[in-house]
Amino acid sequence: VNQFVRASCEDGHSFIRSSSYRLLDSKRQITLRPKVSRTARTTENQKPFHQFPGETLKEPSIFSHYILNLPASALTFLPNFIGLYNGHDHLFHPHVAVKLPMIHVYCFSTKSDDNRAEEAKICGEIGRQLGYEFEGTGDAEMEIWDVRDVAPQKRMFCASFRLPAEVAFRKVVPRAVDS
Repeated sequence: VNQFVRASCEDGHSFIRSSSYRLLDSKRQITLRPKVSRTARTTENQKPFHQFPGETLKEPSIFSHYILNLPASALTFLPNFIGLYNGHDHLFHPHVAVKLPMIHVYCFSTKSDDNRAEEAKICGEIGRQLGYEFEGTGDAEMEIWDVRDVAPQKRMFCASFRLPAEVAFRKVVPRAVDS
């Protein structure tokens, strides 16, 4: 597992940016070697394990999915995606086959029979956090689904959408620091 997983202890807001930048610069690759059981080896195939051919995998330079699974506060992490790939548009479609990442954000809302009002509210809040107006839910831009009830008048939802290019490539103006 240690070849594939990297642990981190960092604030979630800064982690979105720092992990994305580290991945952009990563040149890491690993070689997967086939596992050969001792009983499967034949007399003519007695090579040591390290001599079997393997497959080399290169770590992608872009995350394909972000999952924000802190329903009480996940929506507040969305502004960290604004300008995340500013200056890197050449790494994405239409220049290459790589699409901007999908974002899956869990959140709480009220409860109703058809969830229409809740979906509109969630879509609106995501748009507000990103400074972007989504066309709506249930289409190609965003899908929102009911995950489960968490209290008599409260539901957990998950909204999935592709990071809009207008948000990902936006130039971010640093805020002035109070002295």
